[in-house]
Amino acid sequence: MDFNFSKGDAFERITHYPQIEIKEMARVLASLDPNIRSDQIPPEKSAIVNEYNTYLVRVNRMIYNLLSSNGKNKELNLIYPKEVATNSPIEANILFSSCFILIEKDLTPKPIQDRCLSALPIVFKKYGEAVLNYCGGEQAIDIAKNSIKGKRGEHKKQEENASLYKIIGILSSHIAKERAKSGSSKWIKNSGLPSIDPIYQLIQNYARDNQITPKGIGKSTCYEKIKLAILSLNDD
Repeated sequence: MDFNFSKGDAFERITHYPQIEIKEMARVLASLDPNIRSDQIPPEKSAIVNEYNTYLVRVNRMIYNLLSSNGKNKELNLIYPKEVATNSPIEANILFSSCFILIEKDLTPKPIQDRCLSALPIVFKKYGEAVLNYCGGEQAIDIAKNSIKGKRGEHKKQEENASLYKIIGILSSHIAKERAKSGSSKWIKNSGLPSIDPIYQLIQNYARDNQITPKGIGKSTCYEKIKLAILSLNDD
């Protein structure tokens, strides 16, 4: 995703930080600037910010204890370079995952909501189910697993599409070269690539003669698909 750091607002920028302090996170959850001073926090939000701070400290101390009891020193050094406190830096993915159950649609800014959700599968794959369970419970684990499964499905779909485009490109090139053997110059362009227009006409005529519905094979659709298919032959 393209993001202009200098033009983003405070909520968008903090989603790109590698480490975040609990007090910063508590404030953005309440839709406040993460750098606002404590004495500037509006009275109506002060109580909820304090509650967020308390909750996040407790969750991350539990995660710290879990990792410590299992001798995960490398993970501890990465996630918690200092003792867990409201002003200590914590790895962003862990902290965003810890906020999962604190999200309020009418209060938490949308960039923060999205970042909390995107952190769940990252933490699951990087640190395991036990850590994520402390962050957000079984619901967070389910979301992480479904997200990972969905990405695998999307990756498979992309591979299938690439394969399909290559097959169409090969067939288009073969047809154009075979038809060009008759001496017709319309099938091959000066660049040596197949000409799309006669291939499109061939598809339309075949569909008409064999009573195949024209739905899905309109001119703009065919041109775009055949163009991409021919170009795909040069992909690695």
